[in-house]
Amino acid sequence: MKKFALVLSGGGFKGAFQIGALTYLKENWSTLFPGQEEMKFDIVAGVSVGSLNGALIASKKFDELVETWRAIGENGVEEIYTSEFINTRSNSETLELDINFESLVRRFVPNLNVKVSFWDGLRLLFSQSRRDRFLFDILANAQQEFGDNFQKFRALANNDPLDQKLQKLLRREDIQDMVYKCGFVSLDSGNYYSLESQDFLSDRDFQKGVLASSSMPIVWEPVPRIQTRQETDIKNSVDGGIRNNSPLGDVIEEINKDKSSAEYQIIIINCNTLDTIAEDFDKANIAQIALRSLTDITLSEIFNNDLEEFLRVNDILEQIKEAQPDLKIFNYDFRTRKRTKEQLQTFQSLIIQPDVGTLGDTLVSTKALYNRRIAHGREKAMELVKKIQASKGNYRFLIS
Repeated sequence: MKKFALVLSGGGFKGAFQIGALTYLKENWSTLFPGQEEMKFDIVAGVSVGSLNGALIASKKFDELVETWRAIGENGVEEIYTSEFINTRSNSETLELDINFESLVRRFVPNLNVKVSFWDGLRLLFSQSRRDRFLFDILANAQQEFGDNFQKFRALANNDPLDQKLQKLLRREDIQDMVYKCGFVSLDSGNYYSLESQDFLSDRDFQKGVLASSSMPIVWEPVPRIQTRQETDIKNSVDGGIRNNSPLGDVIEEINKDKSSAEYQIIIINCNTLDTIAEDFDKANIAQIALRSLTDITLSEIFNNDLEEFLRVNDILEQIKEAQPDLKIFNYDFRTRKRTKEQLQTFQSLIIQPDVGTLGDTLVSTKALYNRRIAHGREKAMELVKKIQASKGNYRFLIS
């Protein structure tokens, strides 16, 4: 018996690539896997945008997922977030900040008031000392207010539109006969949480868990509080991708719990490329530097390391199996410094990932970018399907 596990990486609005790939797989599922009439997964795990996409797939709401992305493609990023500092209505395929004096005053010094009466104005006009004192008082008050408001400044954007969509679409009861896991990190504890839908205390907590998994630090605020059956107060949670951008470990852990004799096929859809695109950052501001460091470099590197380690261990196990078919190899727990009772096994895996320079900026979505991402997802899935057919099922892993 064959079972299927789906791993979805992070990648912001590049997540449309996953929709294109999954749509093609869905259309060709019975051809790819004879005896399997429709695309169905036994385990789905994701972080960041992969958590969002995975939640709706696990809920058997693929059509609603496609429609959500179609709306993003048509209407842009404001379907997901709004911002005082990011130009959310630009047609540019790179992130454009929209920071000006008025927006800064409105955000950080909203009570700044420089109104003076006619007679006070005359006194200021003819008295240098009065002007100095007047400006000093204004600046002192502005400094105090700026300091107070800057302490409360937690994000460049507001993802309430995404939260509202999640509240309409996600219910724990919709996920049946399968395992769905989303990953997020608590800033307070530093712990990574990989939770099933039923681990959350309520539907609202489930929705907040997926929201947290999609909340890139700096871009969106941490989710203040999530309640689960194991831990009643997980505080200030953000994108799980900062620790675990490809939750392969979560999937393998679930597979190891399965006591059946099923053979698992792992399908990994990565929104990021193995190589980071070179850009000129000589004139970049602090926000651009932070976003580049987090979204384009750190998250991609975490995924690449995770994927590289998975394939490396899988290949080593294959070599051992060829040399000594009956030898059992057990996992090693780094924290306890001891060998575990968990026996390592090899997996068939299919990996779909984009070509370098095709998907654009993580935080940008235009109609042209959306269409390109969907089309490229389909293209890379089709490329993988051809490799599967050429191999006649004789493979351990294939990469598009």
